[in-house]
Amino acid sequence: MQRKSKIASTLLVLAMGSSLALTGCGNSNGSGNETNNAANAAEPANGGGSNAQTANGGDAAGDKPALDPVELSIYYPGTEQKDVAAVEAELNKQLKDKINATVKINAVDWGNWSQKINLMVASGEPFDLLFTAGWDNFSGNVAKGAFLDVTSLIDEYAPETKAQMNPELLTGTAIGGKNYAVPVEKEMASEFGIVLNKDLVDKYQFDVSTIKSYADLEPMLQTIKAKEPNVVPFWGGKNTISLIPFEQIGAVPGAIKQDGTTTVVDQWETPEMQQMLKLMRDWNLKGYFQKDPATQKDAGPSNKAGTVFAQWQQLTPGKDKVLTQQWGHPMVQVVLTQPYTTSGDLNGAMTAISRTSKNPERAMMLINLLHTDAQLLNTLVYGVEGTHFVKAADNVIKLPDGAQAGQSGYAPGNNYMFGSQFLNYLWDNEDPQKWDAYKAFNASAKPSPIVGFSYNAEPVKNEEAAITNIYNAYIDGLSTGVMDPDKELPVFIDKMKKAGLDKVIAEKQKQIDAFLSGKQ
Repeated sequence: MQRKSKIASTLLVLAMGSSLALTGCGNSNGSGNETNNAANAAEPANGGGSNAQTANGGDAAGDKPALDPVELSIYYPGTEQKDVAAVEAELNKQLKDKINATVKINAVDWGNWSQKINLMVASGEPFDLLFTAGWDNFSGNVAKGAFLDVTSLIDEYAPETKAQMNPELLTGTAIGGKNYAVPVEKEMASEFGIVLNKDLVDKYQFDVSTIKSYADLEPMLQTIKAKEPNVVPFWGGKNTISLIPFEQIGAVPGAIKQDGTTTVVDQWETPEMQQMLKLMRDWNLKGYFQKDPATQKDAGPSNKAGTVFAQWQQLTPGKDKVLTQQWGHPMVQVVLTQPYTTSGDLNGAMTAISRTSKNPERAMMLINLLHTDAQLLNTLVYGVEGTHFVKAADNVIKLPDGAQAGQSGYAPGNNYMFGSQFLNYLWDNEDPQKWDAYKAFNASAKPSPIVGFSYNAEPVKNEEAAITNIYNAYIDGLSTGVMDPDKELPVFIDKMKKAGLDKVIAEKQKQIDAFLSGKQ
């Protein structure tokens, strides 16, 4: 009972933090991870806080030396943007007098993201800021030394960020008591489901209220397949398995069920997983997916063209309005899971500094600005004011006159990947009651029994490295039905076990048990 009481107290802190954060105007993004800017009402006038230094005279008090000019690289998964050079130029204007830095923005398409970053890390290529997340092999990259320990850098070069951030974010994303990334300030729960092309929903008079699971989509997919030859009925991808009610621990298999129990299992051996994979195999054979779904992973161009009917999404209130703006045609969302708060919701979006960075102090200054400077952050995520958006009110934006939604030269959909979403602007097509819905969303979330737990992959890093290679060879094929689960799933599981999966699961269980014991 005592442990449950402490877990409830933790979630109360999270809810209070979210409530405070969600009382003002808000933003929009392409991921479903959204917040607003009320928590940052006392934003420093220079946008960078006490540690922001000028290029030609030190800080505002003149007691710090001028900073030498540096270039900082930023890497994130997404589609390369046509107007990125113009956005870089605008960011550089803003950064010159703040930290005397220029930036180079690097978008890497989702299909090549993991491979690209692994190669950069392995080769020792110098780079600076990197998007990372618990679901994006964060613990594995920490275990192999890819990211700097930024604990002291936060204290010295981002004190404003630390002061305004809900402390649960920093403690809940630490590994061994050390921070290897700065978490994005955003919502603290998640739910999953699908988004549908509303034009097609209306054309065929589909009743979306009947959709309670993936299987309920089948009649609609049949109709689209038969009557819309140029439309992909469902965009297949590995994220579809997130609808299975398991809480993933770390980056390789090993999860607990979302039923309050804390026994770690290999979810790939469960009946729930086998049922999902068989459904995906059936849909693949019926031609509901895009061509070559295991390799064709970037849905961006098809989304903007309006040639996808349905697809998986991580959802939040109003996510369909955000995607409507981003893709240029109306979408409607259907939630298929209940809001649930996990440690993964704390580490679901973070910014790391590479161990190869030549300017880690300046990189942390930039992170601090992304958490405290609204103009800078919104330039990174929305583009150049007057070109890619115009202000409709202080914190509300719209497209410039004559511009078409989805046709902007800069719409990266990276809002949830950087800084404080409390500073993101709100598109004028979004529900003005959106943040009330967010408060209800956060309050309704069921807490995981291990909220605040952070898995350390170091004791089994060799096994995890081997398992990751096997996992990457099977995950796309199995989850899109390219591989027959009756034949390939047993082989996949056997290979992972031979690589040490049982040892990894035992280590996860050991760490969870120790975490729970310490909370009693």
